[in-house]
Amino acid sequence: MKRTIIFFLMLCGAIIAATAQSVSTPVRISEVEKDQELYGFIRENGTIVVSPKYIHAHDFSEGLAAVKDTNNRWGFINTAGKKVFTLPSNVSEVGDFSEGLCWFRDSKTDKVGFVDRTGKVVIRPQWGFAHDFSDGLAAVGNGRTRSTHWFEIGSLLGYINHKGETVIPLNIRHSNYGSESFSCHRAVIKTDTGMTIIDTKGNELYGGKYRCSEGRFSHMGLCCVAEATNEPCDEDGDNGMPPCKLHWCVIDTTGRVVLDNVKTGAFINGLSVMDLSQESILYLDEENTVSVRDGKFIFIDTTGKNVFGRSFLQANTFSEGLAYVKEMDGTEGYINPTGEMVLRLPEGYTAFYSPSFSHGLVKISKSTKKGKYTYHNEQVIDRNGNTVWETSYQTWFP
Repeated sequence: MKRTIIFFLMLCGAIIAATAQSVSTPVRISEVEKDQELYGFIRENGTIVVSPKYIHAHDFSEGLAAVKDTNNRWGFINTAGKKVFTLPSNVSEVGDFSEGLCWFRDSKTDKVGFVDRTGKVVIRPQWGFAHDFSDGLAAVGNGRTRSTHWFEIGSLLGYINHKGETVIPLNIRHSNYGSESFSCHRAVIKTDTGMTIIDTKGNELYGGKYRCSEGRFSHMGLCCVAEATNEPCDEDGDNGMPPCKLHWCVIDTTGRVVLDNVKTGAFINGLSVMDLSQESILYLDEENTVSVRDGKFIFIDTTGKNVFGRSFLQANTFSEGLAYVKEMDGTEGYINPTGEMVLRLPEGYTAFYSPSFSHGLVKISKSTKKGKYTYHNEQVIDRNGNTVWETSYQTWFP
């Protein structure tokens, strides 16, 4: 009897595991057809949910993904690839669902409002931009949404609740970087003269002494911020003032300094990627192709320790237990939480431009220049390095 029960439980576990894999969240894929990039979706096991047919597509969020068809109509599909609803033709831009709501732009008024999961307009268009909801609040203001105008200066009017009511009025002139969404009940707002950090009641925190940050608070409740030691100053040395001399540190949500004299990225699962050279940047080469300049990266913990005891030319934060790195000898691949290289990329391929695993998959790419042509090969691979999707295309520069 005991053996029968054990066998039954094992069988149930196998069925549940197989079912979980078969209904895993699909990941975006793309291919170029007649000079038009089209998007579809694929599962971790290689099952194509939607063949590439959309001219734009977002990743899934809360079980729905925004897609734009060849008639320039935005809509949303579920994880089975079925269209849930289609938005009116005057909708020119959409966000992603968060807390059951998604912002959209009405091209007739150039204003942003929100729809629910059925496509019903629940907050009428009335702002120049809006960000996703978090902690029950969404930032709204004048200007444009960050997805189309990353660095536009406008006014952050404040934060609204799910009813569209302004619960934190601000009207702050700010640089629209997108980091002002709440995280850990804190919002980091980059203004045109500095920075302010507020809580969900609108109270300014930490005495308003910090001038800039490396993003917002991570899920660990940590944020890298900087205080100017030579106020009054200007970050770029403009407006007749000297450049700011910045002292960087990592603080928690109470304002306690966790790491002093350190400039680093977000802490994910206890680790942060720190660029010691501060020189790793994206730039356009002579053919206007986006390229990357190597830096010198290490992984640190909350004590500042180099946990793997070595440096990397490139590195990204951990996602689904793996982190993309480029070793000092040029080898590219993924390391596990002990620092061991467990997935080595094929020679010539990189994952730099989209390095994080999502639902068990990641995109790698290889480009080869021959005269005026550049030949591109893109693959979507699983955690074992198996190719589940592949596409090729070429570009030409006169």
